Amino acid sequence: MTSSKPSSTMFKLKKLLRSKQMRLVLGVVIAVTVFAVLTLQPTLAFRAQPQGDSLLYGKLADSRAVHGGHGVVANAKVTINSIPPQTTRTDDQGQFWFKGLRDIHYVLKVELPYDRSNIYSLSTRVHGQTGKFFEIGDDVQHNHEIDY
Repeated sequence: MTSSKPSSTMFKLKKLLRSKQMRLVLGVVIAVTVFAVLTLQPTLAFRAQPQGDSLLYGKLADSRAVHGGHGVVANAKVTINSIPPQTTRTDDQGQFWFKGLRDIHYVLKVELPYDRSNIYSLSTRVHGQTGKFFEIGDDVQHNHEIDY
């Protein structure tokens, strides 16, 4: 009699797994799990830290005559298109740093504290410890109408 109980339980389990309702429930559970994993993947990538040994040190200036030739720009918001993107602000001397970068080409987006209506785009290639002077006047996209 004890030997028939395990086979009876096994039979009930097999019968339950073959039922349409159970297959529907399992299908829904699998679909929701796959959807959740695919949805969370970009969120997890966003939280990941940059993976590289390089450093970008930059100094930001704005010498355009239309803004009175401000020179170095303090408190500008600078974002680099690393994965995940990093954002910082320039210090009183217009300096900023980004660490943990790979040796590739990056685009910096700059929002000036006195000109928030425009986002300036500047490009650079990072290799090792890269120091670069960035001039807002070099952003051709925003300066095509200005004749120097």
